[in-house]
Amino acid sequence: MAFEKEMQILVEAEKKRVPVGPISDVVPGGLSLDDAHRICERNIEKRIQAGEKLAGFKIGFTNLAVREKMGLPDSTYGYLLDPMLLKNGVKLSMNELIAPKIECEICFKLKGPLKGKGLSVEQVVQATEGVCASFEICDARIKDWKCPYNDFFADNGFSARVVLSGNWNSPKDFDFLNEKVVLTQSGKELAQGTGGLAMGHPAKAVSWLAGKLADRGKGLEAGQIVMTGTLTPILPIEKGTTYTASFSTLGKVTATFE
Repeated sequence: MAFEKEMQILVEAEKKRVPVGPISDVVPGGLSLDDAHRICERNIEKRIQAGEKLAGFKIGFTNLAVREKMGLPDSTYGYLLDPMLLKNGVKLSMNELIAPKIECEICFKLKGPLKGKGLSVEQVVQATEGVCASFEICDARIKDWKCPYNDFFADNGFSARVVLSGNWNSPKDFDFLNEKVVLTQSGKELAQGTGGLAMGHPAKAVSWLAGKLADRGKGLEAGQIVMTGTLTPILPIEKGTTYTASFSTLGKVTATFE
């Protein structure tokens, strides 16, 4: 099977909690974007065959200013499987992760499919059952989080865990652009942000994802969730602390790292 070796390198890195160098470095001539997708898709396929279920997707680097500062040509995405989804108030062992970082996001839950390119904000909102407060716990199997753009996709967009508040709000009349979040660490404020920082509108991020999945012959399905990108800086997680994201209308989501 093509790229089985490269896929297994990343699988073992996650299993052993020991990061590796970019996969691009072990592929003669470098890693194409299509090759990177194939490595990730094969990994996800094997995990589903082993009994895990596809829960949805995460979108990365939707903050355009941050993306440009890092010199990335586009945003990224990764797959979310059901074991990655955690409940509000979770206590998570740092021993399960390598070098995790935390993001505050608005998560979408779909009630209908979304497929194809150029979907409007209105089409995305109409297909959305609800939105909720959430954390994304990103983690890289790549050393020091440093890799070429294509490697983000090979490593499943640095997906690791998500924490959902569980309180789903109707998207109808929801102020996506001005929804505010304040992130605190054990009571100390770390950062603030608003919904408009996710690609100008979180629904635009969902539309972008649908378009990129269409390029791979895929689409979004009813019941899936979509993490639409961070509204706050991507910050390293410190052991022995509790993080709380307080949203203006979506409520709070918390997670403790032990």
